[in-house]
Amino acid sequence: MKNTKFNLAVILLILGFVLIALDWDVKTGFAYPEEYANSKDVIGEFQYYNIASNYGATCTYKFIDTSTKENSNANDVPGEHPSSSAVYQQTKVIDKVFFDNIHIDIFNDLPGFLFIAVACLILGTGIRRFRLAALSAICGMVLFILLKALPFAVNGLLLCNISMVIGIAYLGINTLTIYLCVNALLHMCPDVCCRDERKWCRIVWFMIFVLQILVTFILWLGSDFSMLFHVGIFFEGVLVAFIIIFWLILKRVFYYIENTYFDALKKKSKNLR
Repeated sequence: MKNTKFNLAVILLILGFVLIALDWDVKTGFAYPEEYANSKDVIGEFQYYNIASNYGATCTYKFIDTSTKENSNANDVPGEHPSSSAVYQQTKVIDKVFFDNIHIDIFNDLPGFLFIAVACLILGTGIRRFRLAALSAICGMVLFILLKALPFAVNGLLLCNISMVIGIAYLGINTLTIYLCVNALLHMCPDVCCRDERKWCRIVWFMIFVLQILVTFILWLGSDFSMLFHVGIFFEGVLVAFIIIFWLILKRVFYYIENTYFDALKKKSKNLR
């Protein structure tokens, strides 16, 4: 029974790691209760990137005149009007932003954080470090629900600003949760014979950390650039590949991790007697 609980916790951790790394939005047939309230206080690009990356959005474009004048005669007489030539140029910018229908992430972060929280609570009965990871995962669930519920409570520039702040905090919780889990797992295999595995797991974790931030930034900008969006999807695939590599390396020391967990449970049961 104890082995079953330990194996279940490991499986839930692996699933949680993958789920919070993947994003695949599907548009539903349900619309938000109100149209997006465009603001003239900030540029359309800022509004579109935030709304599109978090909730799904469409937009319209306009052209603005960016003409400049350049002096073309070096022999102009001081005090007289210089001869000049105008360089006419127009720049395409986002005009208005509109909510798309509600999007649902197939690889939803909410069950991902739930799996991690349950796994950490199971492992936390023996290893206290997992309790902090469980708390971090629960915070991730709260931030996820809050982020997705915002369009039903606020709108316009306020929605952009709040969603951006929560989104940054959410990214921080995402990376912190994985770090705490990795730290606790490596703490469970302290033997000298596990030295190489610990080293490579730390290297792979650092690559996961960098890719998480990179993918988030690229997909944020890629809301309006199709090629950049596909680059973000590519790096997301690389991120999942590194997560798989991490667990394959860690598999080599599962024997030590498992023994540490059960030894901790035995010590705890003896102390309770």
